[in-house]
Amino acid sequence: MKGFEPVTLTWAGEDYSVPAARQMMLIAEIEDAISGRSGIPALAILARGGGPSHSRLAGAYGAALRYAGAAVTDEAIYLAIMEGFAAADADNAVLVQDAVLGLLSIISPPAARALAARDDGAKKKSPISPAPD
Repeated sequence: MKGFEPVTLTWAGEDYSVPAARQMMLIAEIEDAISGRSGIPALAILARGGGPSHSRLAGAYGAALRYAGAAVTDEAIYLAIMEGFAAADADNAVLVQDAVLGLLSIISPPAARALAARDDGAKKKSPISPAPD
């Protein structure tokens, strides 16, 4: 059985890493942000078609980035996602999917490894970035 692996997340062009040994408390934060009061496990929400709501995704991704040392708000992440949709940026959906895969890599390394084995293009990096000023 393999354990946790370091995960790198990206915000505003900068990489932030969460070491494998520090992921358990982060998992709890991500699960709370994704599941809320629904009672549905975060893994089920991340794996379902459509994934989590964009506000829940922003909260979970923000928690992970802050845990890794980034100075970012959930609001900034949410607005970056919404600005991408408003601009009809085709890459925005890929960025959102990459954020989901990055969170999945943290909360369930075995599920992320299985998904990566099926799709060699799966990444652990999520380059969601704020819109340029």
